[in-house]
Amino acid sequence: MTALASEEATSKRGVGFNADATLGLLLVSPIVITMAALVFYPMGRTVWDSLHRVNPMQAGTPFIGLENYSRMLSDGQLATTWSNTLTYVVLAVVAETVFGVLAAALINQIKVGRQWVLAAVILPWALPGVVNSVIWLWIYQPGAGLLNGILSALGLPFENHVWFNDRTSAIVAVTIVHVWRMMPLTIVIVLAAMQSIPAHLYEAARIDGATRVQMFGWVTLPLVRSAIAVAMTNATVNAFNLFDEAWVLAGASLETRPVLVQIYLETFQNLRFSYGMALSVVITLVSLLISLVYVLRVYRNTRFDS
Repeated sequence: MTALASEEATSKRGVGFNADATLGLLLVSPIVITMAALVFYPMGRTVWDSLHRVNPMQAGTPFIGLENYSRMLSDGQLATTWSNTLTYVVLAVVAETVFGVLAAALINQIKVGRQWVLAAVILPWALPGVVNSVIWLWIYQPGAGLLNGILSALGLPFENHVWFNDRTSAIVAVTIVHVWRMMPLTIVIVLAAMQSIPAHLYEAARIDGATRVQMFGWVTLPLVRSAIAVAMTNATVNAFNLFDEAWVLAGASLETRPVLVQIYLETFQNLRFSYGMALSVVITLVSLLISLVYVLRVYRNTRFDS
């Protein structure tokens, strides 16, 4: 009797498990289908078309293999745009990480009205990139721009300064707008990690005579390291996807052109669709590779308690 009861219970558990698994698959199937239709299929089609010659003015899409990818090696404009993109990435990631962590630490000290401060901080990130860029385009205006007006009022010779006259100042100006728009995400991620740190750790450090700076370096930073890595991953991917700021502020100028603007020009102005798709595949792989480095670093430094 005992054996029969055990077998019956096992059978019921198996049936229950199968029913739960089926229900789970049914529940997730809409999002899986949506992801497949909106993400995975376009990605696969992009890779496929990058291996063919796609021209809307010509019939057929002949297979050309890696011709589009090999062409990148001799594309002088692409080399410049990659240099610009990597410059944007380095400047943006460093600025967003340093200033984002410091801003999160300052906001974490606010006890009254923190929600209003956060609302003001998040506003640039919530606005569309084009809107942010147009606002800063007015700020950078040579004649009546706010920035030149402030600098001139301080006695500096910036009354009619043109910020996009040379490559260095133009790239810095575009990067400032991008950082201003994306840094709120870093602040929110790091601030959430800071607020999860137990208060007794700071009390113990204070009893040991640690100053605020020492507590920040010995307690806060080590415990939010994983959150900083996540924020840096987001900052890196967002910097590789920089388009709105460069296009609105500097147009198609080669001196400030990132890879995404180059992809747009190749695809929709030069009508070299397959070459533009190949560029998209490459920049996606580079972004994924760099993000994977961050993720693996976080995983290696994370302890999983049983």
